[in-house]
Amino acid sequence: MKQLFKITCLIIIVLSLCSCQPSATKEAKVWAWLSGKTTTTPERWEELFSAAEQIGIDAILLECHGGYPEILGDTSDFRDSAAITIIKNALPYAQKHNIELHAWIWTANRTEMSWRRAHPEYYQVNGKGESCLDIKLYNREHYRWLCPSRPENLEYMKERVRELAEIEGLAGIHLDFIRYPDAILPYALHESRGVVQDKVYPQWDFCYCDECRRLFKEQTGIDPMDLEDPTSNQAWMQFRWDAMSHFASEIAAEIRRLGKVSSAAVFASPEESKKLVRQDWANYRNFDYIFPMLYHKYYNWDDEMVEIATRQGVEALAEAHNDASLCTGLFTGHVPAERIGEFLDMTERGGSNGICFFSMEGILRKAGYADSLKAALHGKIGRDE
Repeated sequence: MKQLFKITCLIIIVLSLCSCQPSATKEAKVWAWLSGKTTTTPERWEELFSAAEQIGIDAILLECHGGYPEILGDTSDFRDSAAITIIKNALPYAQKHNIELHAWIWTANRTEMSWRRAHPEYYQVNGKGESCLDIKLYNREHYRWLCPSRPENLEYMKERVRELAEIEGLAGIHLDFIRYPDAILPYALHESRGVVQDKVYPQWDFCYCDECRRLFKEQTGIDPMDLEDPTSNQAWMQFRWDAMSHFASEIAAEIRRLGKVSSAAVFASPEESKKLVRQDWANYRNFDYIFPMLYHKYYNWDDEMVEIATRQGVEALAEAHNDASLCTGLFTGHVPAERIGEFLDMTERGGSNGICFFSMEGILRKAGYADSLKAALHGKIGRDE
């Protein structure tokens, strides 16, 4: 009897320990990305969240700080009041329609003038020695990138997370642009952006700021500016992968510490991410969800690559002993309405834990798309049951 009691206690302890793990990593959901504004009207919030509920969407990743943030405050107050306002305005409608709400923020790519004016030295520098604040990278005004090696930037982003986490009812915080600028753009974009990228060129290769150069030289005795072919130097590549992985992982740890679900949007596949944007996301720790944005036509991929790249991501996380759940992101512009079910099947076969669509606006903008998605999701649930 005593032995049976011990075994029973052991089982209870094991089950208790298991229950302490983030449940979000085990629950498959239907997600959608959605942009928010402080000027979004109550009627529009109601329309968006009502539609999401009717379609069968479980969770919304709501962009509250994007490429062109609505700046409130001045250089003495870095609080992102606009982001807080957007989440607070949307939350009652999410709750009314049983939608889990996550705050979607840009992370390494930050454009607010307050931080730029206060600390221009904290931003990334390219292989030509040019700060991303002084050039218009890819002719995009919003390409202004924090250096992940600067502890001040890490603390700054932790503070942005803390102020959002104070909002009662917010489920989680979703990190986007947690990478370097594109050393090479996704291949289908080269012609439209007017670039030739048959290799990595110094004007698109970041970060060579004084701090990164100092740290790398301390480790290796080499100034990365002196490298003839920086991309072929494994130590320099690893330095940047590790710097961004640390930056991402520490912010995610803060999100978890605050009791919120942590998630990140990342490039399509593990190897392409490392190559194109110096993003080793399989080694991003402390995340409940990783969302690879499998917008496959930007890579000139066939449709089948949605399944293959999903599987590659799942395997990479497993090999890295990373317990984050992978949830494939699909672009409505690359997924025809009449084939949504096929793409859902591909992500499922690849091992995706749920599905995410970019974007909610795209779903509603395309005639008949919402109905097709609802039917495909209903069919999937019916088959699963």
